[in-house]
Amino acid sequence: MTELTKEQLIEEAKLKIAITKCHPNSGMARVEGELFKIALASLEAEPIAWRYRYVKKGVMDSQGELWVGDWKYVPKKEDCNDRPNYEIQALFTAPPVPVTSEELVKAVHFYEQLKRENPPASGNQINGLTMPVKRPAD
Repeated sequence: MTELTKEQLIEEAKLKIAITKCHPNSGMARVEGELFKIALASLEAEPIAWRYRYVKKGVMDSQGELWVGDWKYVPKKEDCNDRPNYEIQALFTAPPVPVTSEELVKAVHFYEQLKRENPPASGNQINGLTMPVKRPAD
């Protein structure tokens, strides 16, 4: 399976959001649109700061936890100590909690119910429904 790049995922999310806008009355399309907006926001997020700390590999503290130094906070990744035994993390702002409408919650539940009650049709079922009706010749 081919792994998609971050840029490919961003383009795919934008496309899916545009497609869901074409179906404003579809509960499922609204749900998918919101999910793709959340995914897009996380893919496009940039770190606001960085932190790093020293990690003594194989050394445990008095509580049996891996021994680590205190976090140091810096504005740019270049300011982090990138030598071996240093852990580096990007820091992001927390997005505001989205307000979920009652209608959206109902649409998600309805979609899940439809999936449970209507398993995918087999090829034989589809062929049986689409076979032409043969009429006897006069």
